[in-house]
Amino acid sequence: MKKSVVIILLLTLFLCSCGTVPAEITETETETKAAETTAADITETEPQTETETEPETKTQTETQTETETETETETETEAVTEPPKVTEKPEIKGYVLLEPGVAMIYGTCEDGANITVTTSKTSHTAWADGKFFAVSAPLATSGKNEIRLTAAAAGKAESERASVIIKNDKNAESTNLAVTLGSRVIEKRVLPDAYGTNTFSSGELKQIQNAAKHRANNAKKHAGKDVKTVYIIAPDPLTVYPEELTEQMKENVESPSARLKQAKEALSAVDGAVVIDLTETLTKNRDNGKLYYKLDSHWTELGALYGYIEVMETLGLPHYSLSDYSVEYKDIDDTDMNVYSGVGTGEMYESAPFLTAKFEEQTKYGRNKEDTARIWSYANQFFVGEYSKTVIKGSDRPTALFLSDSYGLNIIAYFAESFGTFMTEPLWRYGVDYDVVSDLKPDYIIELLAERNLDELLSST
Repeated sequence: MKKSVVIILLLTLFLCSCGTVPAEITETETETKAAETTAADITETEPQTETETEPETKTQTETQTETETETETETETEAVTEPPKVTEKPEIKGYVLLEPGVAMIYGTCEDGANITVTTSKTSHTAWADGKFFAVSAPLATSGKNEIRLTAAAAGKAESERASVIIKNDKNAESTNLAVTLGSRVIEKRVLPDAYGTNTFSSGELKQIQNAAKHRANNAKKHAGKDVKTVYIIAPDPLTVYPEELTEQMKENVESPSARLKQAKEALSAVDGAVVIDLTETLTKNRDNGKLYYKLDSHWTELGALYGYIEVMETLGLPHYSLSDYSVEYKDIDDTDMNVYSGVGTGEMYESAPFLTAKFEEQTKYGRNKEDTARIWSYANQFFVGEYSKTVIKGSDRPTALFLSDSYGLNIIAYFAESFGTFMTEPLWRYGVDYDVVSDLKPDYIIELLAERNLDELLSST
């Protein structure tokens, strides 16, 4: 036993002196190092554990954001799918037969609505003139016709249906009127201008030129000085608003305003003649207010003002501008189409612009005019059957002699304020009285004709 212990001690001392570590000791140290390493790993791993939890938090945030986005989308979707407001139901005020088989229906509606007219066989859409409408409806040759009207304003659903029962009368007298898609009532006699089917012959164009030459020569002779002969052409409403033509009307269009273009070219070839076609300036300003009545065959005071400005600028003369007038729209029913259609006043209305000078007018025309479209109400004061003359005292502005058809009535007040002496011949008298020229000695002889009356150039010497 003692020997064994001695031997073990000797072996141990021997091994220590050789630098060899017993297996038991090595394993113990390794376990200790492993323990230390494990502790270090645990210490380093703890932050990684926190990092691993971040994606979960991020995922929750993204999910929450997506949920909120979906909620907002659902909210927006709910707002978009909200039923649109419904247009007010149109109110039919009355109707009249324009001719056998065609009725005009008129009334009121929501401002600026489109009006759809439906019969048993046809349907078409027109548009109101503000809060008023006038539409045409074809009728069956016999029996009763139910005409249905609906209105649709911008951004709103179609209205409830309004209806009227109309019985056709094959013996009804024709009014020679028609209704466009713009609630405009027109005389059928202006349609050839819109179609371009009423052109002048070569012989007629030569006759127009000869009449213009005769006027220019005789004006100079009787005035004893150079006189500018001026021709103003006021286009028909459908020349400025061709989109109002119905589909049936459009089928007849060949060369719009061909006669106007012919007249302009023929007159422009005459020495001393100045030709002013107002088509371009009225078309340019067509969205700046109502330039033509819808229930009357003339231009409004506003349309006439734009025409006056163009004339004065072309002649190089000083003039008033739109800023010199206040504009007020008024509902009127005293129009020529009310009379021609048989509807009468107090039934069919439109809203029209009337101008009031901001300056003190010096002539009688502006001071005495009425806010009406009725030419006979205004014309009888000054122009029918007699000459009318205004003089602005102390003015050095030129002198003018004025001839015109009924389009002259709404422009005459502007001209009178812009010339020193302004004389009008009786309305619808297109020939120049040269005795008056000898006495007046005008600087200008001005003739205004609506496009529909251009055939008057054939004889207006």
